[in-house]
Amino acid sequence: MKKSFIYILIIILLLPALCACAGEDPYVPTTRQTVTAPEPGTSYETLAPIEQTTGTEAQSTAEPKDTTDETSQAAQTTAAETEPPAPSGDKASFLFCGDNLAHDAVLNNAKRFAEGKDQTYDFLPIYSDVEPYIKKADCAVINQESQIAGDAGKIGGYPRFNTPKQMGEDLITLGFDVVTLANNHMLDNGTEGYKNCINYWKTKPVLSVGAYESKADYDNIRVLDVNGIKVAFLSYTEMINSGRKAEDGYITPLLDEATVKRHVEAAKKVSDVIIAVPHWGKEGSFGVTSTQKQYAALFAKCGVDVVVGMHSHVPGKIEYIDGTDGKKMLCVYSLGNFVSTMEYAADMVGYMLSFDIVKENGGFAVRNVVIIPTVTYFVYTASMKYEDRTDLHLYLLSDFTDELAAKHAYNEHEDAKIRLKELKKFITDNVDKEFLPDYLK
Repeated sequence: MKKSFIYILIIILLLPALCACAGEDPYVPTTRQTVTAPEPGTSYETLAPIEQTTGTEAQSTAEPKDTTDETSQAAQTTAAETEPPAPSGDKASFLFCGDNLAHDAVLNNAKRFAEGKDQTYDFLPIYSDVEPYIKKADCAVINQESQIAGDAGKIGGYPRFNTPKQMGEDLITLGFDVVTLANNHMLDNGTEGYKNCINYWKTKPVLSVGAYESKADYDNIRVLDVNGIKVAFLSYTEMINSGRKAEDGYITPLLDEATVKRHVEAAKKVSDVIIAVPHWGKEGSFGVTSTQKQYAALFAKCGVDVVVGMHSHVPGKIEYIDGTDGKKMLCVYSLGNFVSTMEYAADMVGYMLSFDIVKENGGFAVRNVVIIPTVTYFVYTASMKYEDRTDLHLYLLSDFTDELAAKHAYNEHEDAKIRLKELKKFITDNVDKEFLPDYLK
């Protein structure tokens, strides 16, 4: 971390005390390194291998850390004392979050949260319960499925999503480091919307993967240095709605065996760890399709370390798949939804995936794999219109109650009533015990 950044950080921490007007900070502080995006109009550069230096290990990702004392101590130390050790390259924590879909009801809730503020939308209150987990991870990843397409289409939800830029700003505030963009909605607003989406994320301090402005850009492997560990991210989609394809030289990153092989080989040359994020499978299905099996086997054979799948909107299976040279690849078929207002009970339950990458025996291994289940909650207003669903909030399943389940909008349009027991079964019936948090074992 550059010293200039440290000086700014200390000033920010001391400012409330100096002004004698400190307010409560609603966010958990983070010491995460910031990824600097290229200047607008420039192309990405593949990162060359970086020499590893010594430093402290990342914390385990199973539970969020209380950083209150650390923040207080940091405000009382000098800039030299707060200079962090160089990353060691020995351990890094990761958190992956699933499909983030800004339906009309999500937008309307964000408008209500923004009332009285100098902005049109405020998505942050929706995510407040999971924010500590996001900020705590050394690298947090989200699948932003609804496109930020700018003026290429009307702002709105399903079936052709165009999400306001405030969503992107709020995801960055929450602490996400990587945003994946390859999905079946990525051309909802045509090539113009695709261009706008790419250009938006290129100006932000996050790594975006899955949307490409040229073949050269597509073949330029995205690599992020996480605590001194160089991690390559690959992202593809199995399908595009209505069979659309990007024009003007822009690339639609469809799953293709030859491309996967080429990209993995290129990634091996510039990274320590390879993570693939495919958008695949069948919506609403807990099963694994033949295409998923085909590409999971291919990823493992090529030498990918972790696969984290998206798209089905329901919590999916997790397994280890044998690769080459005795290596085992962690494969997660679907995280389910992160935030949405989809209609079925199974669509309301998803999970965040937490794991560590650890240096072992001259290589790197995936350790401490655990899921953190979530429930998206909302209720109907008197109008009973889908777009009027309100009280939207992403709860941890561990905090969800039967009282909340009984009020859920799902109960208003289905004969079956959901309760906490049924919500838990969506997880325990599909995820093996070894990956479950203790309260679900």
